[in-house]
Amino acid sequence: MIRSFIEAILGVYGRQILYFYEANAIIFNSIIFAYGLFMLLAWNNMVRVYRYLIVEVAKIVHLDDSLGRKSTNKRVRDTIQIPWEQAVSKTPFPFIGRIGALLPKRITVETLQMYFAEKDIVDQAIKLLKGENLKKMTPMSRQMLKRERAKKEGTLLLSDTKSKQKDSDPQEDKNS
Repeated sequence: MIRSFIEAILGVYGRQILYFYEANAIIFNSIIFAYGLFMLLAWNNMVRVYRYLIVEVAKIVHLDDSLGRKSTNKRVRDTIQIPWEQAVSKTPFPFIGRIGALLPKRITVETLQMYFAEKDIVDQAIKLLKGENLKKMTPMSRQMLKRERAKKEGTLLLSDTKSKQKDSDPQEDKNS
C-alpha cells in the first residue's frame, strides 16, 4: 500500500526513474560506495600527513641545540625548514582531501602549503613537545577552507617564506 502511494506521488516520470534505479541499483550503489571509500581515504590521509609534519617538526626542534620546547613560534620558523617534500614522498595514498570536501586533490608540496600554515604546524609541534596528545591534533577544516578560497581568489601566498612574513605583518610576529 505504501509503495502504491509513493508511486502515485512520483507521477509518470518519477516512476520511470524509480524503476530504472531499481533495475540498476547494484551498479549505482557500488559507484557511490567506492566514491565514499575513496574520499574517506583522502580525508584520513590529510590527517595523517598533518600529524606527520607535526612530529617531524617536533623532532627537528628537539634535536636542535639552539631550540627547545620553550622557543617561540617565530624563532622556530626562522631556524628550521618544514619537511614538505619528505611528507609528500612518505605518503602511501596519493590524494588528500579537506574534511567535508567533495573532490580530493593530488598531494604535492603546493597543496600541502595551501592547506597547512607553517605557523599552525610549529604551534602544534611545540604543544607536542610540551606533552599534548598527538591523537587530538587534527587540522582545522574552517581554516583550510579559508586558505583554499583565498588560493582560488589569488590572495594566498603559497610560500610562507620568512622574508615575506616579516614584510607583510611584523605585528603578528611579536605575538607568536
